Amino acid sequence: MRVLFIGGTGNISNACTRLALQKGIEIIHLNRGNHPEKTPEGVRTLKGDGKNPSEVRVAVKGMKFDCVVQWLGYSPSQVEADIDIFGGNVGQYIFISSASAYLKPLPHPVVTESTRLGNPFWEYARNKIASEQLLEKAGAEKGFPWTVVRPSHTYDDGIIPTNFGMRDFTVPQRILDGREIIVHGDGQSLWTLTHSSDFAKGFVGLIGNPAAMGQAFHITTDEFMTWDALLLTLGQALGREPKMVHIPSEYIAAMNPEMGAPILGERRYTQMYDNSKIKRLVPGFRCDVNFTEGIRSSLAWFDAHPAAKVIDQKTEGEFNRILAKWHAAFPVSLA
Repeated sequence: MRVLFIGGTGNISNACTRLALQKGIEIIHLNRGNHPEKTPEGVRTLKGDGKNPSEVRVAVKGMKFDCVVQWLGYSPSQVEADIDIFGGNVGQYIFISSASAYLKPLPHPVVTESTRLGNPFWEYARNKIASEQLLEKAGAEKGFPWTVVRPSHTYDDGIIPTNFGMRDFTVPQRILDGREIIVHGDGQSLWTLTHSSDFAKGFVGLIGNPAAMGQAFHITTDEFMTWDALLLTLGQALGREPKMVHIPSEYIAAMNPEMGAPILGERRYTQMYDNSKIKRLVPGFRCDVNFTEGIRSSLAWFDAHPAAKVIDQKTEGEFNRILAKWHAAFPVSLA
């Protein structure tokens, strides 16, 4: 089976590449080739900007695929171009959407794939929804063979999943330094963190699966944690108790709309994903990496790659600014 990954070296796609190769699937990456160290042996790479439809068209000219996975689709225009490029040349097209597409506020904390879509708070989520709608239309009108996958908060070695950022070391360093970190709301909403190696088990089972055609799936762990518990677990792995300051989500968004959008649009809500659908289609799917194990593995990776412990100065500055304003308005700490 020949499968094209548009992208392939990212947080989730790299784990899926490795597992697919183990299962004997031929994997081709289409990307700019900027991260050869993340490309496993046995992968063929087509050079091109996966976010640029004209470069994608040139790179795949004359080729047919059993499956194409769009890891880098962030706008409806990209998906529309893919429908045109791959229509008639692919057995299955998998679009990586997002669990943020589910309706906010949530009508019920337990989320299934039939939960309505809609997110007035976050443009990223709305673009994912619009892309899904394009695929549904292409399937109905042109027979385009789509499958949608909606990951939630997924991480791997070299990723520190927090409520503010993933790829930098800003929040962990503040904890190590004994400085305050911001927690949205009261820190008691439930959240789900899925290790990429576990996500891959469900995802690879969808590739070439006839029962996945015209269907949407989320793939997450069944482990739920409050944000306070999540950050306390991170602190325990670092050997320092985090100094958490709880600030209302709306206040954070008013101070910094960019930082506030994913908070208002997703992270402030309790979300527990019902994974019955993916378990029915991929027998034996289960998640084995709990967050305590996963975060310790990721921190060990950072210790082995100290140059990767980058501080995002923009986030650092905004943390300091928001905390200063909050403490000025409320001199008695509510942490």
